[in-house]
Amino acid sequence: MKRILVLCFLAALSTACYADNFIYGNNATGGSPYIFKIDKTSGAIVQTYTGLSGNNGRGVVVVGTTMYYTAANNSSIYSYNLATSTDNGSIFTVPGAAGLSTIAYDGTNFYVGDYSGTNQVYKYTTTGAYIATLNLANCTGYCDGLEYFQQGGIGYLIENRDDGGNIYDVYNLDGSLKTAAFITSSGSSTGIAFDGTTFFTSNLYSPGLNEFDTSGTFIKTLNITGAPSDFSFLVEDLSADYATVLPPPSGATPEPSSLVLFGTGALGMIGAFRRKLKA
Repeated sequence: MKRILVLCFLAALSTACYADNFIYGNNATGGSPYIFKIDKTSGAIVQTYTGLSGNNGRGVVVVGTTMYYTAANNSSIYSYNLATSTDNGSIFTVPGAAGLSTIAYDGTNFYVGDYSGTNQVYKYTTTGAYIATLNLANCTGYCDGLEYFQQGGIGYLIENRDDGGNIYDVYNLDGSLKTAAFITSSGSSTGIAFDGTTFFTSNLYSPGLNEFDTSGTFIKTLNITGAPSDFSFLVEDLSADYATVLPPPSGATPEPSSLVLFGTGALGMIGAFRRKLKA
């Protein structure tokens, strides 16, 4: 534990320290959506968000205290305040889309998967300004697992190949294919999340999360438990809290005085740990 704390202090000087312990999963319901908050260590559902907009849930993105989500039956992006448990309804729509599936976030903009039978992903600002349409070649339509992630400071998209498809390909941010079949999950896999360290894919019918390392190698399967009565397991899209996963935006560095104070405090605590270890 002491070693982990020391590493987090050191990591905080240059990048994010991945501390969030939860994965959020939107559920396909045929009715009003509901979203699980899942402890990614135990698999236990610790909270279920209800009273959401739309019909037949699909995508989810969490950024701090704001949760964004989509539904299979319309073109709206919805938002929800996690701090006040308030649904804000639709914040903008994607013209021409009969339905939306997964949604991802790069720290500035959304990537939203089409659920109208195309291989398109729409890039929008969080205020609803259209940026671009990407065509992801290996998607055969109705793809429902999409995530943004970074490796070596470079951003990528990862998406499955069809509705419930268990093969995930990596794309560059212009939509060109980077790595085919990077992850092969099990069963009917309908969502993917990246927590800054590992990938998680969802099992739609046998409730669980499959965990993979950053080379695409399978680690383990975690069973999901504890759904409230009458809330079935039909987990579609997944999200970690992007506020803890993504590094600070370019140019967003701490004030010099704050950095000095933080560094001094961190070094002091590290020194205290070292003295305790020697005692």
